[in-house]
Amino acid sequence: MLGIDKLIDAVALILEKHDPPTDEALFEITKAQAMVISMTDGENFNDNIITQAVRSLQARFVHRMPMGALFESEEYRPWLAERQGDIDWYYWERYRKHLSVTKGFSPRVVRTLDTTTDNILDRLEDPHKKGEWAKRGMVVGHVQSGKTANYTGLVCKAADAGYQVIIVLAGLLNSLRNQTQERLDSDFMGWCTRVKDLVGVSRFGTGRRPVCFTSSVEDFKKATANSTAMNLDALNEPVLFVLKKNKSTLENLYGWLSEHNKHNLREFSMLMIDDEADHASVNTNKEDKKPTTINKAIRDLLSLFSRSSFVGYTATPFANIFIDPDNDHEMENGENYKDLFPRDFILSLEPPDNYIGPHRIFVDDADIDCIRSISDNEDLLPAKHKIDFIPDILPSSLKKAVNCFILARAIRLLRGQERKHHSMMINASRFTDVQNILKGIVSEHVKEIRHAVKNYAALSPEQAVLNKVLKSLYDTWYEEYRDAVPEWNIIQTYLKKAINPIEVISINSVSKDVLDYSPDQYPNGRSLIAIGGLGLSRGLTLEGLMVSYFLRNSIMYDTLMQMGRWFGYRDGYADICRIFMTDEAKAWYAHIAESTEELRSDFWSMEKAKLTPLEFGLRVRSHPTALIVTARNKMRCSKDVPVNISLEGRLAETSVVYADDKIIQHNQKVLEKTILSAEKYTARQPTDLGFLWRSVPSDIVKSAIENYENHPECMLTYSEPLIGYLEKLSTEGMDTCDILLRSVKSKDSKPHTINNELIINTPKRTVAVFNNSKIEFSKRRVASKGDEKVGIPYDEVLKIQSDFAGKNVPDREYRKYKWDQGHPPLFMINFIEATAKDNSKSTLVPCFGLSLPGNPASGRRPERTVQYRVNTVWWRKNYLVDQEEEDEEE
Repeated sequence: MLGIDKLIDAVALILEKHDPPTDEALFEITKAQAMVISMTDGENFNDNIITQAVRSLQARFVHRMPMGALFESEEYRPWLAERQGDIDWYYWERYRKHLSVTKGFSPRVVRTLDTTTDNILDRLEDPHKKGEWAKRGMVVGHVQSGKTANYTGLVCKAADAGYQVIIVLAGLLNSLRNQTQERLDSDFMGWCTRVKDLVGVSRFGTGRRPVCFTSSVEDFKKATANSTAMNLDALNEPVLFVLKKNKSTLENLYGWLSEHNKHNLREFSMLMIDDEADHASVNTNKEDKKPTTINKAIRDLLSLFSRSSFVGYTATPFANIFIDPDNDHEMENGENYKDLFPRDFILSLEPPDNYIGPHRIFVDDADIDCIRSISDNEDLLPAKHKIDFIPDILPSSLKKAVNCFILARAIRLLRGQERKHHSMMINASRFTDVQNILKGIVSEHVKEIRHAVKNYAALSPEQAVLNKVLKSLYDTWYEEYRDAVPEWNIIQTYLKKAINPIEVISINSVSKDVLDYSPDQYPNGRSLIAIGGLGLSRGLTLEGLMVSYFLRNSIMYDTLMQMGRWFGYRDGYADICRIFMTDEAKAWYAHIAESTEELRSDFWSMEKAKLTPLEFGLRVRSHPTALIVTARNKMRCSKDVPVNISLEGRLAETSVVYADDKIIQHNQKVLEKTILSAEKYTARQPTDLGFLWRSVPSDIVKSAIENYENHPECMLTYSEPLIGYLEKLSTEGMDTCDILLRSVKSKDSKPHTINNELIINTPKRTVAVFNNSKIEFSKRRVASKGDEKVGIPYDEVLKIQSDFAGKNVPDREYRKYKWDQGHPPLFMINFIEATAKDNSKSTLVPCFGLSLPGNPASGRRPERTVQYRVNTVWWRKNYLVDQEEEDEEE
């Protein structure tokens, strides 16, 4: 361990249970500890090292992690407080110190983690409680946000409280299972099962150790378990199994437990943690069919124990909540609900404030500029290709991404981050053969750069850039990183050190490469370029990920979010991270980011309403952003997917439209006719946002929606559900709509005449996709933020905005206000000048949006729902393959 690391750890250990000291006090504590280490270990610390240590410690102390929303069963009965003082928290205390000292977690974050894991444990059952019991819960986190840290804390506390058998289900791939085992080796056991030596938390105690029947290189095997010649009742410490979600593995464990512990299992308390609980665990078969294989194997294991607790962890919980999207009775009373539905609690975790998630990258007010567009891949590396495709040449964008990785690594070395991991991800194909061919091509490219750096980087900058490879690196630095390090000559001197240790690996089912960051193998950190598909798409952590090259696409929310390995923590290098993706993928991520943020904001309102998990599940199932994920669960067993959703308090707009000129002209006539009809009923009002017609009969709007030719990818603007919703409102006395014709004040906008009389200035948009078949708006948004406030008195708008302290007000706040004040729905008409990103083409696009007043999270069950039906034949044709096919190809 370096001297400065030793000093930082020593001070962190002193302060781990305290509130952050003042800067002056922290400097004095660090200085005093430096003197102690100097006397005991002979280390020398000058003022510069002490100052660096203080800065590192200050960075730890600033981070906070808020508590999340919690939904619990009405049958919840607390037990932990009563037993708290009698439990020896040995495993938790070791882990807490490990987080604070070794891993550098902020004391505030550790305290929140402590409280959160207490809340989870308390909603499970007391492991010493007699009789039969079964608890089922779910923890919802964010992608790459620290779910493993949370469930490791739960495992430690469960072991302390008396759970005797702990089973962790760690994904479908060996790489993920091995990585999870290594984490638990380090953070729970304190013993490396691969090299048979002390590790991790053992630094803070070696008096006890769990018994583990798996290792970081071997999943559960009967022969290995039999060789121990032990039954569970002979063990004094908790027993740990870390398993891949594989039929044979789960059945082997079931068989071994049944054979060797037949008479004693009923007496044991068992905790099962299901990591990536939405993946393969949930039964998606119809009620009249047998459960899916993995689901049945999990239920069989649970059935062995009369006292069991099951907790699923996931960032994409939709599959777990939608047990059967078509059948509320099955959800409430069926076997799935009884076995795996989280009936006892659902906890929504909030990440620490240094977490980099979708909201910091993709939404309008994103604060990290890291997305770079890929537009040169289709000829050389198309996003959609067959299994026999053979790549030959790397696109220029991929070469630039490799340059970024080398330069970013050089910058991190400059910043003193030498003994850290540095990773790049290339996810461009789902086929293993293509991935392995890419590995060879990328390896040759890296060798070429390494050779050029060796021969030319020692020359003067003027001479070095005469070489085309060095010139390419220079150009990338100038475009991407000159703000981070303004002097190229400094970067050039670090190039050799930056590129030398970089290796290229492929992560898939046939590759022998291993994604290993273990300190015993890589004490100085590892630098690699990882190429993969499914193997890089779920659960796996790429340590120190700086650059991602992403060509995959999917309409499924959960699949796309899980592919986002770039989410996570990038302290000290977030500014130099880069994500290369197509504009279409960026638009999807932006859309999902906003939809997910909206859904999570509903969590808090639902918690205040004291929803139970069942009520929460039913409520979320009616959320329109879950439509796509619902279809995924039913895709293999239904030609048509009916989904009942609620549109209350939502915005439905035509964010994907046909590019066909005839259809555009038809839709323009439809919307112009709508304006002409509105003029007959009420006088138009000029506003800052355009022209407003109040209280127009809703039949006019229904006619517009019915006659507008909607693109099938734009599902929320299917005509039948929208018209059905307006008809429901009419039966309740709300039979009018307001209509807004959007007009802007920008001098650059083009004038457009409506019905030969009304002149507007059209908004301009650079769209994400503009091809021969469709035009897709960036972030799948047409209206601008704030458009939906039209019709609200100015002083009321100011009151709403004052609650957000200068930040952008989500338009849902205006919908809530309109609902409270009895405003009708708002039909927004936009004639938009849409331009391709490369400025190759531009056209006027007629669009509409229907803004429906309401508060989506106000009640326990949505009172008004409409039904959407999605044809899966069309779905498969337009959106690659479904997950089952992808698994087979991998």
